Order: sequence, then C-alpha cells, then structure tokens
Amino acid sequence: MSICVAIGVFASPVSGAERSPPGATAESVVALARRLSPELAAAVLDADAALQRVGAAGVQPDPTITLQAWDVNSKGVGQRWIGVEQTFRLWGKTDLEKGVAQADADASRHQSQAMEVDLVARVKTAYAQYSAAQRALELSKSLQQRVDQLLELLRLRYGASSVDQQEVIRSELEAATAAADVARREGDVKSSAARLNALIGRDARAPLAPSKGFPPLRTKLTLSGVQDLARSSNPQLAATHAQVRSATTTKELTDLNYYPDITAGANFVQRQSGENSGMFLLGFKVPLQYEAKDAEQRAASASLGAAQARNDALRIRLDGDVAEAWYRLEAIRKAIKIFEQRQLPPARLSVETARSGFDAGTTNLATLLESERRLRAVELELLALKVEEQSKYADLERLAGGAL
Repeated sequence: MSICVAIGVFASPVSGAERSPPGATAESVVALARRLSPELAAAVLDADAALQRVGAAGVQPDPTITLQAWDVNSKGVGQRWIGVEQTFRLWGKTDLEKGVAQADADASRHQSQAMEVDLVARVKTAYAQYSAAQRALELSKSLQQRVDQLLELLRLRYGASSVDQQEVIRSELEAATAAADVARREGDVKSSAARLNALIGRDARAPLAPSKGFPPLRTKLTLSGVQDLARSSNPQLAATHAQVRSATTTKELTDLNYYPDITAGANFVQRQSGENSGMFLLGFKVPLQYEAKDAEQRAASASLGAAQARNDALRIRLDGDVAEAWYRLEAIRKAIKIFEQRQLPPARLSVETARSGFDAGTTNLATLLESERRLRAVELELLALKVEEQSKYADLERLAGGAL
C-alpha cells in the first residue's frame, strides 16, 4: 500500500451511510478500527516506507563528471580535461543489496499485518466486554424491577396481613442494593464503551449503538488444524522468516567484500595548441583490510544465527500458545454447557417456585430473595464465561493470523 493510499484509507471522511453509530455488531467496530486506528496507520506507513527503500537499493553509484584545468599560468589555461568516472559494483552485489531491502520490506509488511491482527483481537475482546456490560445492566434492571414490585406489594400488605415491619425493611434494603447495582452497571457500560472507542481510534465519549449480542463462533476446531494454520499464516512468524532471509543475504553480501569494485573513466583533453586527445582509466581498491572484512563476516554469521534462533523460538512458542488458548477455550465451553444445562434451569425453576409460594403465603421473603439472587449470580457467571470464550477465541484468531 502506497503512502497516498494509506493516507486516503485512514483519513477519509465518514460517509453518510456511516453516520449511524457503530457498535451493533463486532464486524462494525472491527471495520472502523481498521480505518481509524492511528497505530495501525503508522504500521502501514512504516511498511510502505520500507517498500519504497527497495527502489533505492541495489543500484550502481552515480557517475562523476570531472572538469580539470592544466598548465594554468599568466598565458591562460594550457589544457582542459573533461571526463567521466563510474564505479561498477560487480559480482552480484547489487542484486544481493536489493534482496536484503526486499526481505526487510517483507518483514515490515508482516509486522504491519501482525499489528492489524492484534488490533482486531483486542477490539473483539473489548466488544465482548461491552456487550456483556450491557447484558449485565439489563439483568440488574430486571432484578431491580422485581424487587421494587415486591416492595410495593409488601407495603400494600403491611398491616392488612401477616406481613411484619421487618419484611418491609428487608425488602427496602434489597431494593436499595439493587438500585446501587444498577448504577454500578451503568458505569461499567460507559467505561467499556470508552475503552472500545479508544481501541477503534475515536473519542472516548463518542456514541455507540446498543450491542446485538456476542458474534457466533465456530465450535468445530481441532488443535492440530489451528496449529497448522498458525505456522502458515501467523504474520509474526512470517516476519521472522523474512528476517532470516535478510540475514542470509547480508551474509552472502559480506562474503563478496573481498572482491573489489571497479572504477572506469575517460577524459577528453583539449589543448590550446596541438591536437586534442583522450585518456582512459581503470582502477580498483585493493582489499587489504582483511581483519575488518573478517569481522564483518563474523558479525553477519552471528546475526544470521540469531535470526534463525528467533524464528525457531517463535515457532515453538507459537505452538505452545495455540495449545494453551485452545485447551482453555475447550474448558470454558464445557463450563458454559454445564451452566446452561445444569445450573440455569434449576435456578429459574427455584425462582418460579418461590414466587408462587410467596404469592400463596407458603414461602417467606428471605427464601424468595435468596432464589432471585442465586439466579442472578448464575446468569452473571454464565455471562462472564461467554466473555472469556470470546476473548480466548480472539486469541486463537490472533495466533492463527486471521479469522478461523
């Protein structure tokens, strides 16, 4: 991507179709982050700068034009020499220099891709937290509404039935706790929205649309499949491959330092008297500084070994990171299944039974409130597990180099 294209992508004005606030889906915020994120824009421009340097590498030096005046005295200039000299880098040095620049440009491009993949993963995690904060607020408001209705009912019954003052006070305390929890959840929604806006590249107070829920995730994943995808598509691993290629080419280039460059030239000699003539020259530097060239070779060999070691280390760590994220994702999904099948239905049934018993006068207030709190705790725990599932899935996508 050229500089002009990059600036156009990251600085283009928002069109009329985009004036509605994002946030309804994860795709909407990811697309906006790709367009507005300043850190991603910087990475793209760095990669473009490295690509432009390829055109400046591997070229012959500029020729030298010389103008000389000889036999200059009181009678004027006796001879004028007009010449040109050109140094030629032979033995394939220019091709190797261009190869080094191209490998560096590839590494920079892969680093830019790694930045984008990492940004997308962070945005998806932040969006999951934003969605969960909204859902938690809905649960808190629902509980507050039920507690307020219960308090109103107890106040109506107080003095006309067996409801005593302690039950009314207990319900009032429960209503205050529910109201405080709603206020805290409203703050969580605002803070998660601010965090998401910052990742996108927008003002922290910019409006976001209500979330439509968590995006669907693939359920049929294999560890070996994700590891193979990571080995072939992870941009950081691709960047280290390019760095190994650059170091290998640099080592080959230092091996050629023992072969000198050639300088050729010609001069046209213009005389005031006599016949004009020409001169030709051919020269080369004698590579006597072997110690310096040997040191350059040793440094290039060490750099190549370091690049290969970093590549091997990243490949091994990548396999381990994929396995760790995959096993955690599998464990979270098992926990979600247990909550959905074995905890949530009994908790809901307990609330329904307690409500019916309270209306019939066979269940006391404490039992009803305890069942309501238990249901809400299960729902919030299930919500936290789903956020963690989204986060671990985003980690797998980041390691794999893109969407699974």
